[in-house]
Amino acid sequence: MLQRVYIHNFRCLENFEFKPGDAPSALLIGKNGSGKSTLAQALKVLQSIGRGGNRVGQLLKPSDFTLGRSDVPMRFELEGVLGGRAFKFRLALDLPDRFRELRVVEEELVVDGEPVYSRELALVTLRRQNASQPEARFNMDWHLVALPVIQDPSTANALGTFREWLARMVLLAPMPRLMRGETAGETLEPTEDASNLADWLSGLLAQYPAAYAPLSQYLQQVMPDLSDFRFERAGKEAKALLVRFRAGNALHELGFEALSDGEKCFFLCGVVLAANQSYGPLFAFWDEPDNYLSISEVSHFVMALRRGFQEGGGQLWMTSHNEEAVRRFSNDNTWVLGRKSHLEPTVIRSLTDFEVRTDVIQSLICGELEP
Repeated sequence: MLQRVYIHNFRCLENFEFKPGDAPSALLIGKNGSGKSTLAQALKVLQSIGRGGNRVGQLLKPSDFTLGRSDVPMRFELEGVLGGRAFKFRLALDLPDRFRELRVVEEELVVDGEPVYSRELALVTLRRQNASQPEARFNMDWHLVALPVIQDPSTANALGTFREWLARMVLLAPMPRLMRGETAGETLEPTEDASNLADWLSGLLAQYPAAYAPLSQYLQQVMPDLSDFRFERAGKEAKALLVRFRAGNALHELGFEALSDGEKCFFLCGVVLAANQSYGPLFAFWDEPDNYLSISEVSHFVMALRRGFQEGGGQLWMTSHNEEAVRRFSNDNTWVLGRKSHLEPTVIRSLTDFEVRTDVIQSLICGELEP
């Protein structure tokens, strides 16, 4: 459960702190350009680190500093509870004069109040979990993040748990037209645009065959004429995802690509829910999940996601401009983001801090919800 995010000097996020606490789901609303998608991009940096990316220059660019202010360190901090243990991670980066690439200034992972490792510039200090072993110190290229490469048997459990949680964060801003039904591989790490959905589904079913049942059950709720789906060999290495629909005694089979954009989003939603149930609890951030859906489908779609993550112990953050989606959240788990201009940083406030005189939708239309 991600309880706190702090981001400083990253694009429009300056001294930005979001503390949803133990809320299993949260809605982020605000005008275009208010910083909602930027928060997702900050989380993507951390996800990339969990997936093994440690070259700072491949994670961030000098232009990512707020208003080009590279003389102030860029900071990322996460706090949460994973498997009953409290994790805190922080990473600070700067760009000294004459440097072409950002470097690591500070880095630290703390578990249950005890440092696992800490770092200042090149010097990394590894605190052994076994009291009989002395701490280890070594130098590391300051253009490399330490978290993906540290290997130590005494801290392997904590490091592995945190790295895996970062790697398996589900950060989505899907583009259905890029979703293809053919796959030549398997993964449990979806891409942001969901273009590797078939790879993800293939990996999920290969490692967790029981995931087929809840996924099929969800899809049949939103597409009642769905009969089943399967992968069929399409070459020596490739497989193609096929979907069958039934009307009476008649069956009709389609390739996944033939589905509409909205139907592909139904598949994606089902895979997200099945993944959270199979190898979660997961953290998911879905940027505008109601895109591509008809207005009559939004409410069920959002509530299925919220209910699935609450029952599965995961955590879901989403953004939306759709009034049906907004109505599916209470004031307690809705946060408003805003900024006065492109020269001002993003501000975030809980909807409970506002005096909403009418309903939330009307207040949004009238521009009354400005942090």
